Amino acid sequence: MLARKAVGAQVKPDIYVGRQKRDVSFVFDFSPMMKQLVSWGLVLVLFCLGVMVINSLRTKVGYEVVKVQQNIVQLTKDNDTLDVEVSALKSPVRIQKIAEEKLGMVLPSSFVYSTKSTTAERNIRAASQIVD
Repeated sequence: MLARKAVGAQVKPDIYVGRQKRDVSFVFDFSPMMKQLVSWGLVLVLFCLGVMVINSLRTKVGYEVVKVQQNIVQLTKDNDTLDVEVSALKSPVRIQKIAEEKLGMVLPSSFVYSTKSTTAERNIRAASQIVD
């Protein structure tokens, strides 16, 4: 390139590298088509970075979901264990043993069950006795 290109009213500076004279114009002088390709390339790179960030966030959330599910399973096992323990503590045999040993209570020698009359029948009998 023998003549320098003039852009507007300015002349592009030359850069000396070692002993050779290099023109800066081939590095920074993009054609409109090249500018468009570079801008589309940047958009593509930014899009790919966005996709990568979204995928990493989704993976992180997935790991958190797995941890929560494991926690649910562990809490369910603990709840079942506690239910068994509550059932054992509510056992009538255990309660009777504690009542006899610690509280000194005893079972009565005989039990009386009344199944014939209901409360309504008892009220009627009491009313008929009052009238008589």
